[in-house]
Order: sequence, then structure tokens, then C-alpha cells
Amino acid sequence: MEYDPLVDLPGGDKFHDVTALFEDAAEAMHPGALVLTDGFTLLDAMSSFEIGEPRFDSGLALLDKSKPTFNPLAPLTPEEVCWIIDRSFSCEMEWHSGYTLSQTIYSFLYVHSLKEIDPDFVPGGSPPRSDNLRPPELITVVLRAALLGLLKCCDLSWRELNKGNVYDAEDWQSEKCDVPLSEALPVKYICKVLDEACHWLETSAKVQQSWKAMLTNRLMLRKSLIVLFETQLSQPHSGLLPTMINLSLQLLHPITTATPSEPAPDSPARLAFDPQFPRVIVSYIPLHVIQLPDQAHTWALLEGLLTSLKNVNDLANTAELSTWEITGHLQLWCPRPHSRFPYSAFWDGVLVLNKFALKHVVGQFFRETLNISYDAFTQDITTRWEGPAPPPLAQIERSMTQILIANIKSLWYNPPRRRRFCAKSLFDWHELFVVLMDVCVRLAPLQDQQKLDHVRRARVAVLMYRLSVIREVVLSGFQLSLYTNEERVFAYWYVVQVLEMHLSCIDQLMPGMSSDSNAYFELSYQLQFLTALQSLSITVFAITVKQTTFSWRRTRLNFLRRYKWAFTPEYEDVDLQPIGHPSFTKFATACESMQKDEQFSLDGIALAIEALSCLPTSPDGWAGRWSEERKKFVQKLLDVCIDLQRQLPSTEQALTTWDAKTLKWDADVHPWFPIISGFPPAPPR
Repeated sequence: MEYDPLVDLPGGDKFHDVTALFEDAAEAMHPGALVLTDGFTLLDAMSSFEIGEPRFDSGLALLDKSKPTFNPLAPLTPEEVCWIIDRSFSCEMEWHSGYTLSQTIYSFLYVHSLKEIDPDFVPGGSPPRSDNLRPPELITVVLRAALLGLLKCCDLSWRELNKGNVYDAEDWQSEKCDVPLSEALPVKYICKVLDEACHWLETSAKVQQSWKAMLTNRLMLRKSLIVLFETQLSQPHSGLLPTMINLSLQLLHPITTATPSEPAPDSPARLAFDPQFPRVIVSYIPLHVIQLPDQAHTWALLEGLLTSLKNVNDLANTAELSTWEITGHLQLWCPRPHSRFPYSAFWDGVLVLNKFALKHVVGQFFRETLNISYDAFTQDITTRWEGPAPPPLAQIERSMTQILIANIKSLWYNPPRRRRFCAKSLFDWHELFVVLMDVCVRLAPLQDQQKLDHVRRARVAVLMYRLSVIREVVLSGFQLSLYTNEERVFAYWYVVQVLEMHLSCIDQLMPGMSSDSNAYFELSYQLQFLTALQSLSITVFAITVKQTTFSWRRTRLNFLRRYKWAFTPEYEDVDLQPIGHPSFTKFATACESMQKDEQFSLDGIALAIEALSCLPTSPDGWAGRWSEERKKFVQKLLDVCIDLQRQLPSTEQALTTWDAKTLKWDADVHPWFPIISGFPPAPPR
């Protein structure tokens, strides 16, 4: 009998349901518990799967044994040495991109041959015979110096990674596989070796003048990177960092303009890199073979790393929390190619910015948001307190500090991790809001009605921050391409509701605030920006809801799955219901009302354009030196609005015949709103 794949089951159809058997066997087990046989660990179980993470998923690949044996002392030309040094930078940049040392640095075979190329250990007559074009010093002096510099850079970076200061990867692999990274060699010694190599190039007659300059530039670049990585951010000598970064960028420029050609196929330089060699190294995780980026991409990555370090140094000298938040949001919403460095020098576990106590965080929150001091807030509570127990000032300060520090750090997470963090932090914000609400209930009324109620204003400010986090959770779903068509409709409707409450909070905070303070300027800026965001969201919701046919059962299931953070059991333990959480019933009512409404216009987009057009001339608020970056982001949103206004149907009748498939969500164009496919974007102004 032939096997029919559409009808027959593999192995026949005589299967029995054993679900009950497994349930009975697991009845006495706790959630999350595992039963493992002797000698079989969780690591073994995980290693048997294809992980799905492209950096680590190995699949099945056999070692290529057809290559000739690598000889670290094989003579090389200056051009080949130059090419090898350049490709070693590619290994380093891939390691900074998140791959393991085994996949990147350790695939550079000279790393495992340091003893063989040490001039003090090379026996006389041992190196292969060389001609005038291939002096052995190119390997034992020049290439060895570049190699030691590479390993020291990796060592210094590894130490910083191991401190937990880099937040890009949740599962960063610190494994060194027992391969040394020049940890025992001091920086001064490595710099001396690099200087000696430069001196040899300068005085030797064995290398042509053109190659002398190219090799020297690469060695000097490596030396500048070592000194730069050794310098710690937020230290007294951090003022030298901009000069050091500029020096590295200056040394990088001539290197990018004059690159060596590819070695011949039979050149020994090509054997210096073996992407399959990491499979020989003992490793705790399966590794797949990676391809190094081309050299132009490598230099772009290095330039982006240096530029990002400069931005981190600028932030390290910025005490305002709002400036950190604005900068972090900008690099999340509109990341520059090759320039996002997930490092934050905000908090080292003890001090804020390595110089402030934790109370600085709370003090800045009140000064930047409410334009008052933290002492004024606490004094208002203590003088009006009528509760039976002392006011929970310590709890408020502790909770606010923890939430704000975690929020700032999360801005340098990768986007998916940032979104998960925001969803989890919403309950912490709600708990803080409930504490402030309880404090307000136990306060005596103000005797002077003209005086501002700092406690109630602080409660509104906390709610405003929580609503901004909800907005981030919803809008980041567009940037991460998480939503189906029905989910996009709900997301735009929900954003409108959240923004309405956020704008109401701003309206409550601005009266009574000094009109020439940065706090007032920032709230005014946010008022215009969020108004534009709400108006544009209303229009996109109206268009998408009229063009979408809903399966309400499926939409509701997607709603419960996508917004499960709003229905966690923790909220049931708090008496006060959370403000701003989504309601599927209200959404369904809004959809029905909008679909019956025959009045349609693009007035919302026009209002958004009007509000956004005023922002470039508005006071910068807390943006500081990043005000130009924020203006560029606003201009990008303005261009999207102009395109939509120009290309969308303007009447209800035209909308009925319009093809909604022309709406395309492309995070590279804009993280939140669609463009019209087939039309060029508006030219930048």
C-alpha cells in the first residue's frame, strides 16, 4: 500500500493519547521543575536543539580538511600583512556586534601562535627562507605588535562587558575557552611594543615607503584604541576622552581611503583566518560559522563605535535625567547605521554618574518635571500629614530611585528587551502611583488655596510617566513589526486614548509653573509633539478601521495575547484600578461607530503638520546638545505627515475605492507610521 502524505500519518495511525499518563506522572512536580537522568544535564538538553539564535545556532557543518596547514612564520609581503591587520579589525567588530570570541577573534589563527612568532623564541634559521619583499620582521615585529594590541583591546572591552555595563545582549557570552587575551601584559608594555614596531618601520629599508605609512597608521590606530578603552568613563580624566576619540577618528580616515587589495587565492595570508577553527576549541555552546563583513563595513562599524563613545562621554557629563531619557529615546526610535553603542555610564551600582548619591535621581525628577526641589515635596507632606503612622517618605524615595534608574538603563537595551522591560515596569509605576494616592488622602487641605499642591502634582507626574511607558510599549510594536492588520487598528486606537490622558496630565502640571524654566519648556514641547502624534493616530485609525474586516473572535484572542501585561495577577492585589489600561469593549464600540460614520477628512493630518511645524522654533527644554537630533526626528515625522496628506484619499467616497494595501509600515522610514508604497518620500528640508 502506497503512503499518501495528505492522508496517512508517518508511522501509521495506531497512536494512543498518553496525555493523562504524563499529567499523572507530573502531578507531584512543581512548576518549572525538571527530571533529568544521571549524566544528562539541562545544558545537554539545550545543546540538542537548534537554538534559533543566528549568532549561536550551529546546525550541522563538517570541518573543511582540504585547506593547507597554517604556518605562522610563512613569509608575507607588506600588503598581505596590511590586509591581515585590516581583517583582524573585522573580527573585532563582529565580536562587538554580539558574536562570541570563538566565532570572531579566535578564528584569527595568529592568536593561537603568539609563541611561534615571538622574535625571542624564533630559533636562528628556523623561519622559512624569505626574499627582500618578505622580511621576517613583518611577522615577528609588525604583525605581532598588531596582534598583541588586538588582544589587549579585547581584554579591556571584556572587562567592561563583564561588569554588566553593556545592555545590548541579555545572554552575553563571556567564555574565553582558555585562550589568553594578554590579560597579564600591562597597557604600557603593549604600547611600547607598538612603538617599537613603528620605529622599525620608520628606520628599516626592507619596506617600501608607501607601505610604511599604511602599516604605521594601523599600528598607531591600534595604540590609540588601547589607550581609549583603558580610560574609564565618568572618571576625573574623562575630559581627555574627546581628544582621544578625535585622534582615533583622524587615524582612521587615511586607512579607509587607502586599503590593500585582496591576496591571491594561494597566498598564505588567506590561511590566517579559519571560520571553522572555533569548532576545535572546547566551548559550552554550539557555534555556527560566520562570514566576516567586508572592509568598508568594518570601518563604518569602527567609526560608529568611536562616535557612540563620544556620545556616551557627553552623557556621562550630563546630570539631567530628562536629557538622558531624550537621548535614549532618539537612539531607540531612529538609530543611526553602525553607531548604536549599548553602553550606559549612568549608574555603576553605587553612584550615579560616578559622583552623585542615589538621592540625586529623585531630586532631578522633581526639578526637571515639576520645577520644585525634593525637599519642598517632603516638607509639604510632613507639615500636612494626618495619618496614624509616619509618612512613607523612605518608601517613595526608594521606589522612585529604583524605577527611574532602571528606566534610564533600559533605554540602552536592544528594542525587544526594552519593550519587555517597559511592560514589566508598568506595575512598579502603578504601585508608586497608589502610594502617592494614599498619601494625598491622608494630607490636610492646603490653607492657602493659591499655593501649589506639590504632592498631588507629583502624583500626576508619576501617572504621566506611566502613560508614556504604555505609549512606548504600544508604538514599539510597529517598530518591531509585531502587529497583524487587526492589531494595527487596535494599537492606533489605544495610542489615541493613552495620549488623551497624557495630554490631560500636562494640562494639570503646566499652570503655576514658571514660564521661563526648562521644565515648562519641555512640557510645552511635549504638549505640541503629543498633540501631533494623537491627531495623526486618529487619522490612521479611521483609515485602517474602514479598510479592515474583523474576525472579532480572533481579534479578541490576539488582544488578550498582545496586551497580557495589562491583566497580570499583581494588579488584583492592589485596591486601586490601573489607569490607562486597554478595553476591548470600548475598542469594538469605537470601530462600529467609525465604520458607520460617513464623514471622513484629513483634518487630523493637517493639525499634526501645524503642530510639528512649530517645534523646530520652540525652546529646546531638556534636550541640551541633542536638540538638533530631536529636530531631525520631528522633521522625519513631519515628512511622513506631508506624504500621507498628499497621497491619501480625502473623502469618504474616494476612501471606499482606495487600495489599503498601498500602506506600508517600514521602520527604516518611520518607526510608527506607514508610508504609501510606490511614491517617493518627501525630500528632506
